[in-house]
Amino acid sequence: MYEYDSLSTDDTAAIAQRFAARVAKCSYGESKLVFPYDLRYRVIAKNTLKNMKYPRREIIINADDFGHDEDSTLATIECFVAGALTSATIMPRMPATDLAIKFARENPQHAYGVHLTFVRDSVECPVADPRLIPALVGEDGAFRPSHQLRLMALLGTLPVDQICIEIAAQIERIMDSGIAISHVDSHGHLHKFKPFVRALSQTLPKYGLLGVRNVQDQYTHTPLGSPTYWLGPYWRRRIMSHFVTTAHFFMSTNSNDPEWIEKILDRQLDGVLEVGVHPGSSLHPDRWRNHERQACLAFAAEAQKREISLISWKDFCARQETLPSRALADKSVY
Repeated sequence: MYEYDSLSTDDTAAIAQRFAARVAKCSYGESKLVFPYDLRYRVIAKNTLKNMKYPRREIIINADDFGHDEDSTLATIECFVAGALTSATIMPRMPATDLAIKFARENPQHAYGVHLTFVRDSVECPVADPRLIPALVGEDGAFRPSHQLRLMALLGTLPVDQICIEIAAQIERIMDSGIAISHVDSHGHLHKFKPFVRALSQTLPKYGLLGVRNVQDQYTHTPLGSPTYWLGPYWRRRIMSHFVTTAHFFMSTNSNDPEWIEKILDRQLDGVLEVGVHPGSSLHPDRWRNHERQACLAFAAEAQKREISLISWKDFCARQETLPSRALADKSVY
C-alpha cells in the first residue's frame, strides 16, 4: 500500500490544490510531473479542477465616443439604463457632449472618463487655442486626419508640450462641468504612442488621475495586418509601466466575428478585462454602432448569467490596483 492511500480527505484536498495548478498548465494528462505516483496526483487534480471555481472574474464595460452625436449618446444612455455599461469616456468637444455631461452629472453612480481626442474623423476640433498647438491642427484649426498624426507620432515629430496643453484643456473641460473623472482613453487609441505616453505621464498627476486604458491583447482571430497585434506587447509594457491599467483589453470593432461574446467569456483570464464598445441605434449612419449596442446588451447579460462581476473604472482605480509588471518595470521606458 502506498503511503498516499492513508491520506485524509483534508490532506487529499491540499494535495489537489497544490498540483491542480501545475496540471492545468500542462493540459491535464499531458503533463509530466517529477513526483512519484504522479498519475494519482493527476487524477486527483483533474477531479478537483472540475469542481474548483476559478478566481472571481471582473469585467469593465466601457462605452467610447460618449457625446460623439445625439444618436450614439442616447444609445449609450440606453445601455447604462439597462445595466450593460459600467463606464463611459466623454468626448470633450462634439455635437452631443452637453447631452453626455448632463447624463453623467445626473448619474454619478457610474464611472466617466475622458475620451481624449487628437484626430479629425468628422468635426473634431481642439479644446485648446489652436495657436498653442500648431503641430496638432491643420490650417483650418481643426485636428489633422488620423493617418497624418499617427505617422508624426511614429516618427517622433509631435511636440510633447503641445500634447500636454490639449490633454489639460480636455480634462479641465470635463472637470469644470462637474464630472468626477476616473480614467482616460483616446480616440483611435493614440495614447499608446510614445509622445502621448510622455504627455500623459506629465499631465495626469496634476489632476490626480491614475487610470489609463491598456493596449488590446485579446483577439478572437489573428489580425496579422494589425500593427497593434505585432507591437502591442511593447506598447502594453509602456502603458503598464506608467499608469494604473487593466490586465486585459478587448474591442470588437472591425473584428467581424459574431461569436466574440462566447469566445471572450469562455476565457479564464487573470486580472480585470476591459471591453470597449461604441453603441448606436439602428438609425445611426454607422451601422456597426447598432451591432455594438446589441452586442453590449447581450455581452453584459451573458456575463451576469455566468456570475462574472461587472465593475467600473471608478471601482478599479479606487482599489489602487496595479499589475506586478507596473511595479517592476523600468520607469524610464517610453
